[in-house]
Amino acid sequence: MRTSHGMWLAGWLAGLLIVSISTFAPSSFPVPQAQGAAEVPVVKGGAGSCTADFTVRDSSGKGIYDAKIRIQIRYRFMAFHRLDATVGTNYEGKARIEGLPERIKGTAEFKVSHGDQSESLPYDPVADCHPRHEVILGQK
Repeated sequence: MRTSHGMWLAGWLAGLLIVSISTFAPSSFPVPQAQGAAEVPVVKGGAGSCTADFTVRDSSGKGIYDAKIRIQIRYRFMAFHRLDATVGTNYEGKARIEGLPERIKGTAEFKVSHGDQSESLPYDPVADCHPRHEVILGQK
């Protein structure tokens, strides 16, 4: 009698284990992204809640891979804090900078470059804390 009860308990526990694994296991594995969905590179400055989104293209409208976007900002009391951030674009020419300060001392510029081509864009968080920039490099 004890053996059949032990077998029954072992079978019940095994069934419970199988049900719990099949229920929770799919959520613990990464789900592949849909084709064509490119992950946008993000750099986090940790200095505030402002963001900046970029799309960098060549003169034909094609996204430029690994265009560099740099910014150096001085902020807070007497500009003692400094943020240096650099991010490269994905194959669609997209990149994002998060954690930019809401107030800065003086002026700041985003410098977008690829090869020998470059362009500067002003950063004014008071006027626009979440700018979206479309940059075309190589215009004639």
